[in-house]
Amino acid sequence: MDSSPARPFGVLAPRPRRTCVDGGGLCLAAPAKLNLDLWVGPRRDDGYHGLDSIVAKVTLYDDVVLRPRRDGRIVFRCQGADCGRDEENLALRAARVLAREARAGGGAEILLSKSIPPGRGLGGGSSDAAAVLEGLNELWGLSLPPDALAELAARLGSDVPLFLGPPAARMTGRGETLQPVAVPPFVAVLHLPEIVCSSGEVYRRFDLLRSAVREVPRRDWLSAGTPPSRWSAELRNDLADAAADLSDELRRTRARLAERLGAEVSMTGSGSGLFVLCDDEEEAAKRMRRLPDGLIGRTVVVCPNSW
Repeated sequence: MDSSPARPFGVLAPRPRRTCVDGGGLCLAAPAKLNLDLWVGPRRDDGYHGLDSIVAKVTLYDDVVLRPRRDGRIVFRCQGADCGRDEENLALRAARVLAREARAGGGAEILLSKSIPPGRGLGGGSSDAAAVLEGLNELWGLSLPPDALAELAARLGSDVPLFLGPPAARMTGRGETLQPVAVPPFVAVLHLPEIVCSSGEVYRRFDLLRSAVREVPRRDWLSAGTPPSRWSAELRNDLADAAADLSDELRRTRARLAERLGAEVSMTGSGSGLFVLCDDEEEAAKRMRRLPDGLIGRTVVVCPNSW
């Protein structure tokens, strides 16, 4: 596995998408994502909400190691941040879906090492599934085109196609429609509370709290020359109030971070990941030094992923 050193001030460094490992296998890096903003529409007839979000992959990664097996079996192991039950893991489900749909006879050993905690709105499980689809497509010599992989990804979950796509995208529909966007460089101080948010519960609370649908944001902050530290005043996540309504601890943590960091704090996805955007590593380092031990221990500094 890649063990690239951290950047100065603890900024997690970008990593290559794949590296070769012994036994004819591959190690794929599976990045987290940040919803820089998130607009949520009314519930649709299919039960999903319409979304419109600018999403960027960032330099916090899970590792997915894939090795071929000759017996046709798919053997799955997971270690690290709260893997949950194997049968519910999206990475294992992705391997089984690909084997079934592509009628692949080859087996695989999958070792998932998790650094992205679940229930923080970072898309770790979806990213793992995308890495498995891409890696096994190569390992099994299937040569499925990108649109075929994206179709399988959309069946697994709304966020999975995102991780087969560009470094940053405008995500619409229920999350499966992607349009590449150019997001200016940024550095983010990312706090990972010990609070697990259930997406289903957050969306249900959102439906109860909503009084009106706001307009899709104009996103003037994407204009060239606007420094990331000035984006925060324009960024909004429509699920933030619902997540905070479900968790007083999340509300208090966000307020405490804002006070300590002296900046607007944003939430990614359905929570509970919280972040502050900075213009550069020096600014991020200054903000990190303001954090007490109780907050800094669960905080990392990330930058955009390059693929």
